[in-house]
Amino acid sequence: MKYAVPLDNNDDWNSIVGQHFGHVPYFAIWDEETDTINMIENRSDHKGGVGLPMEFLADKCNGVFCKGAGARAVALGAQLGLHVYMGAVGTLKETIDFFKEGKLHKATHDDGCKH
Repeated sequence: MKYAVPLDNNDDWNSIVGQHFGHVPYFAIWDEETDTINMIENRSDHKGGVGLPMEFLADKCNGVFCKGAGARAVALGAQLGLHVYMGAVGTLKETIDFFKEGKLHKATHDDGCKH
C-alpha cells in the first residue's frame, strides 16, 4: 500500500508533517512494501492546481496520514477509496513509525474537523 503524508517542507525523512492537510506545499508518498518515499508538490486547487487534495492524491496512493482533516475531506477520501488515518505529528519518519506501531487511528466522518 502507498500512503500520502502532507508536509510543510521537503527534507526527506525529516520533513515536518503539515498541520493543514490541503494547504501544504508537499506530500510524501510512502510505499509500505519497499519503505521508500517519493516527494511530490501539492498541485491541488488549494495550491493553484486542479481538484481537491483528496482527488489529487487518489491515483497516487491508497491512503493518507494527517494530523486532522475536515469532515468533507474525510468523506471524500472514503468515497475515493482512500484510507484516512489521523494523529500524524512530528516528522515524516515519526509519523510512519506511529503508523507501524498502530498509533494512528482510522478516521470516520465524525472525526473530521468542522471547518
